[in-house]
Amino acid sequence: MNPILKFVIRNLNRNKRRTILAATSVAISSMLVVVLLGLVDGMVENMIKNSTKNETGHVRIVSKEYLKNISSPDIRYLIYEAEEIIEKISNDKDLSKKIETITQRIKFPVLLQIKSKNKTALCISADKEKERQLLMLDKSIVEGRYLTGERILIKGKKYYEVILGKKLAEILELKVGDTFTIMIQGTDLSLHIPSFYVRGIFNTGLNMIDENIIMMNIEDAKKILKTNGGVQEIFIMLKNYKEAQEFTKKVNKILIDNNYNYLIAVDWKSSGNFLRMIEQALQVYNLLYLMITVLGALIITNIMMMVVLERRYEIGILKSMGFKNIQILGLFTLEGALIGTIGVFVGVFIGTLINIPLSIYGIDFSSSMNNLNFPLESIIKWKINIFSIIFAMILGMVISAVMSLIPSRYASKLKIVDAIRSV
Repeated sequence: MNPILKFVIRNLNRNKRRTILAATSVAISSMLVVVLLGLVDGMVENMIKNSTKNETGHVRIVSKEYLKNISSPDIRYLIYEAEEIIEKISNDKDLSKKIETITQRIKFPVLLQIKSKNKTALCISADKEKERQLLMLDKSIVEGRYLTGERILIKGKKYYEVILGKKLAEILELKVGDTFTIMIQGTDLSLHIPSFYVRGIFNTGLNMIDENIIMMNIEDAKKILKTNGGVQEIFIMLKNYKEAQEFTKKVNKILIDNNYNYLIAVDWKSSGNFLRMIEQALQVYNLLYLMITVLGALIITNIMMMVVLERRYEIGILKSMGFKNIQILGLFTLEGALIGTIGVFVGVFIGTLINIPLSIYGIDFSSSMNNLNFPLESIIKWKINIFSIIFAMILGMVISAVMSLIPSRYASKLKIVDAIRSV
């Protein structure tokens, strides 16, 4: 064993209670970092999953004009070759094996004025079968039933079927079986007043969905809006969302090669402001992890300073034996770093043990999310990520070593005579 390392281990055993106290402090901070990382990773994955399947997709194809005002869907900018484009993408072997779902959507805002109640909402029209894998509103129906694809005939009048969120239904005092009409401007710029029948009411637990969304069949939307078969978006979900950028480049090449120059494919990071906000928030969390680790390692600085003051005579003897300043610095830094490393490993281990049941069962935050409009499910499940664990370990060890430098530097600067006289 290296003599310096042996000397460090001997010093740690001199006052075991003090060593345990310092290691415990680092362990607690490392444990907190691991648990917080698991929570944040779980929340981010939850938000990405919900935001992409509800709003942006992992990749979507739209017209370039539509993209300019993508936050407020404009029904004028449509894709008329949607089926042909989907076929070309599906026929590409490299792309098709990465696709989980590919479908078409039309979205348009509506102003609902029912029973003296006013409420703006977003109507999403899509393939009802494929949406079982995306919005999955069929699993959230609490009254009535999911879309059937049929027109409703009541007293000789035909109605288009819709399903809507529970909170939206409560605001408008609508229930299953009710009918209503809305005024919509079609692509022909003329006004249309279609009649709708409430087929079902869903409750997803997401306020932004339950309070603002109406869903109908895409074929019905094409008729109401007079799109001549056109759609706003080709919506693509991948098996691995991290491959979205590479996938998007290949899709854009297909569009260019086939002269669809008015269209563009965009990945989920480029087409949603909310998702960009997530990345900015992660930077703030990284600062929080750093602060927690520094606070945990701060006790190492205090304890190592006490150690240096107690061992000034010993430092003087070592220097008189020929130890250089850099060796003294390394000796005490290694001692503090070793304390930190022990604490980090213990803390990370305990934090991971805590995260395991939380990753399986999660915690229900519904009581604190009643007024939030984030695409976040009420039950948050922690995520165990090997890279996050490694990050927590490296962060803890580096900070422990850095915090040990302050007293270690003081020890290395002591003069031999002053150190020996201090006894």
